[in-house]
Amino acid sequence: MAMKICKECGAEISSSAKECPKCGKKQKHTGVRVLIALIIIIIGIGAIAGGSSNQNTTTGGSSTTQKQEKFTLQEGHTGSSDQYGMSYTIEGSIKNNTNKQYSYVQVTFNLYDTDGAQIGTALANINNLEANGLWKFKAIGSLGNGKSVATYKLMEITGW
Repeated sequence: MAMKICKECGAEISSSAKECPKCGKKQKHTGVRVLIALIIIIIGIGAIAGGSSNQNTTTGGSSTTQKQEKFTLQEGHTGSSDQYGMSYTIEGSIKNNTNKQYSYVQVTFNLYDTDGAQIGTALANINNLEANGLWKFKAIGSLGNGKSVATYKLMEITGW
């Protein structure tokens, strides 16, 4: 049986005792407090690690590039419709700014018409993007119904 010292009188008592048999002082059990503290710490770390993603806004092939935590959409990306107007392709490059290889990376763009209404989504993904690697992507979105893309906007680049 584990023993501890009573903080009131200094007697050696069982660690499971609710009060000291010598002085009668109630004993505090710190196990619950330690567990609560650990849960709070884990939630705090999760909130910090969640981070935020910066976005790039693109109109007609020009963009304002903002460095993201892990990845950067490089300048010079372009968008074009196929000859039938059924799909829209965005081509460009994404830089892995870390010293970590990512087993999966995905880029997602929203597609908009001339009124600013979203008419589709274009995406691309890759496996095993190397540390500090450059990925030349082709994000493809399906349109249909003769819709025409006027602008597109980077929504997110995710990786793990």
